[in-house]
Amino acid sequence: VDGSLQTLDDLNSISAADIESISVLKDAATTAVYGVKGGNGVIVITTKSGRKNQKSEFSASANYGQQEVLNTIGVLNAAEYAGIINEGSAVSGGPVIFPDLSKFGAGTDWQKEIFHKAAIQSYTINARGGSEKMGYFVAGSYLGQDGIVGGGAKSNFRRATGTANLNFDFSPKLKFIANTSFVNITGKGVAENSINSVIANALNFDPTAPIYNDVPGSYGKYSVSPHILSEIFNPLTQLDETYNKSNTNKLYGKLELQYEVIRNLKLTSRFGYTNVDITGKSFDPLSYYGDAHINSQLNSAGDTIPGRNAHNSVSENKTSYFSYTFENFANYNFKIREKHQFETVLGFSMAQNSGNSINATRQDVLFNSWDYADVSAATGTPTRSGLDAGSWQYRRRNLSYFSRINYDYDSRYLASFSARRDGSYAFGVNNKFGNFFAGSFGWVVTNEKFFQPKGIDYLKIRGSYGVTGNENVSPQFQRISNDIYIYNLGQNSGYSFGNEPTSIGATIASFKNDNLAWEKQKQLNVGFDIRFGKNKFSFSADYFEKNISGLLFTPSLSLYLGTAAPPTANIGSTKTSGYEMSLGFSDNITKSFRINTNVTFTTAKNLVTETNSGLIIGGGYGIPNQDITRFEEGFTPGYFYGYKTDGLFQNTADVSKGAVQNNAKPGDIRFVDVNGDGKIDAEDRTKIGDPFPNFTMGWSLNLDYKGFDFTSFVYASVGNDVYRAYERNLAMTNKFRGVLARWTGEGSTNDARNPRYTFTDDNNNTRASDRYVEDGSFVKIKDIQLGYTLPASLFKKKIFSKVRIYAQVKNAYTFSKYSGYDPEISGAIFNTGIDRGSYPQARTYSMGVDFKF
Repeated sequence: VDGSLQTLDDLNSISAADIESISVLKDAATTAVYGVKGGNGVIVITTKSGRKNQKSEFSASANYGQQEVLNTIGVLNAAEYAGIINEGSAVSGGPVIFPDLSKFGAGTDWQKEIFHKAAIQSYTINARGGSEKMGYFVAGSYLGQDGIVGGGAKSNFRRATGTANLNFDFSPKLKFIANTSFVNITGKGVAENSINSVIANALNFDPTAPIYNDVPGSYGKYSVSPHILSEIFNPLTQLDETYNKSNTNKLYGKLELQYEVIRNLKLTSRFGYTNVDITGKSFDPLSYYGDAHINSQLNSAGDTIPGRNAHNSVSENKTSYFSYTFENFANYNFKIREKHQFETVLGFSMAQNSGNSINATRQDVLFNSWDYADVSAATGTPTRSGLDAGSWQYRRRNLSYFSRINYDYDSRYLASFSARRDGSYAFGVNNKFGNFFAGSFGWVVTNEKFFQPKGIDYLKIRGSYGVTGNENVSPQFQRISNDIYIYNLGQNSGYSFGNEPTSIGATIASFKNDNLAWEKQKQLNVGFDIRFGKNKFSFSADYFEKNISGLLFTPSLSLYLGTAAPPTANIGSTKTSGYEMSLGFSDNITKSFRINTNVTFTTAKNLVTETNSGLIIGGGYGIPNQDITRFEEGFTPGYFYGYKTDGLFQNTADVSKGAVQNNAKPGDIRFVDVNGDGKIDAEDRTKIGDPFPNFTMGWSLNLDYKGFDFTSFVYASVGNDVYRAYERNLAMTNKFRGVLARWTGEGSTNDARNPRYTFTDDNNNTRASDRYVEDGSFVKIKDIQLGYTLPASLFKKKIFSKVRIYAQVKNAYTFSKYSGYDPEISGAIFNTGIDRGSYPQARTYSMGVDFKF
């Protein structure tokens, strides 16, 4: 951001109105100069700055919109649910549970109850200008967004930002730049993308239960189900009993001095910083979910249930982070005989990231009320059950030396070379430093005298190769902790020595790894850029190949070592290769009509090329949990793993044929005997899906006609699979509409997605299999915007120099065969493409106005 290498962790801290430009760097030659922060690519953000010798210019904007869920998931209504439950009980030899189906209609649509139309609004104001020696840009903005699940009372995001970018010329040779932004973010959230989330409960809860408690004299605002007595409960109770809030203050920016020593030799000293303070609080009240429900702490009379946790609890935390990067470098640009141009950089940087946190939980909040939820006011006794506290802290340092030289010969031949030596506190004593190099070349063919074909305005052939080092964020896995090298100590509940118990104990919580080394990323890019048709058309094509060795990951470790936190290790290698193409067209069709459009196409193949410790498993589906993703040599990282299906058994003779499948009956799923040993067991699990697409496409369109402007963006992903993991598959939970096409007798269906319905499921039809894998390919209309700039002649008093009004639709429509909310499900490698009831992207209708004055 503005040349500072200090990362912001996320883009939520930056107001879009403050951004001048954004560019994405992906090839090794351009990212290598950023060192450890550029291993996975670099997003370069330039914010707006002051303009010298310019009269102050003010801008303001306002936007207001409504969000809504695009679609809901098909589940059974009350009458359908009651009928299916009766059938499942009867097939299992049980009684009729709902004897009178005629009293049920549609029942309660729990999805309709949890989803709300939610407001989103944003406001900005800024000023920029400057004098002969100074330029300034100051801005303020506010963004308020309510959640579509639960509404703003339970789920919201609020952000207020203030920015001041100043630059001073102390002398013709000395320049000072100060960019500072302050951000305050507050929010509330609900449980999401998990088997106990609000959405998952809404999908699986009893549709025959009313919304509100209609039993006179019983406790609780919302209803309970007499049929679901496990951990699934009324999602409105869950929302009502969700209490949390967070507050984040972030201050970030840079201070920079530039001094021109002699002509073309400039020294720069830059200090980038980020300070973050986060406070949070959550409250878990005594709640009623049903007398026999395992989550209940109260009974229908509002009394605590014997044998259950009879305490509410409040948790508070405070976390602080501070990081800085101090860079000092020299730029020297020179020419030799006019045609030979050189740009050089030589410098070093020091960086430090540090953080600390303290948290506490205490029971027995007065009046079981969020209004009194505070650790200091809770009355729980200071024992391990009544008061629990913890803390952590870390510090990580980096030291780097870097250099780069760019060469340009007569605007025809281009070359670049960079070298870095990076040191990190994160690694073992023998591997703290790593050397990384990158180079690129370019040939502007159209600048050659011999190449003058008609119709081609520009042609450049280019290539690059480089190696970068990564110390903490692997593109294949989750964030590596900041203490990956050192030993850690942790507490446990205590040990007993003879008859003498101790109140608490300590053990090694993680081990250091003396052999831990840099993750190295080697990347090759070759391609060309061409413009033709009087520069109206542009086309670029690239082949890329990225090999990552020494992937950083924390693998599983045997518990006999006395710890559940094993040392981080270099666990393997991956290869990603593919093509990227872009075709653009830009032209003034008439004096009043301009068009600009661009289509991109990207294909990528991901492959695990080596594992140092065998395969690694992860993900998770169902109760009990089943691992469904793997990291294994020769396969896509994080591929889906389970049983393949081959239709349904139609009769007893069908069951007897082929591989032995214990307890199978007609109507059950026939699983594939992958290893051919004549029986179906865990050894028959295999690859059943891939969460990564075969290719992606994007299309942007911009039109301008007189005062009107129109923009749109469409994005497509083809070939990605989704694992549908939000179905609980318990006897009395709600079912999905596919069950209406279930097997009901020989020849009724052979679709493995719809076996017979029974409570007992002796064949384990719900095991992890391709039954739950769906094609997640999609085309999304991500953005549509129509604007109109009012004629300047309307503003006779000259208050405004420009006024633009517009209407916009975000996430307008998704074309997909996927039966869930949204097929675009991201996450760390072991969770990509697994839908546990993920929070859907909202469709947003909004209107706004922009002013300049």
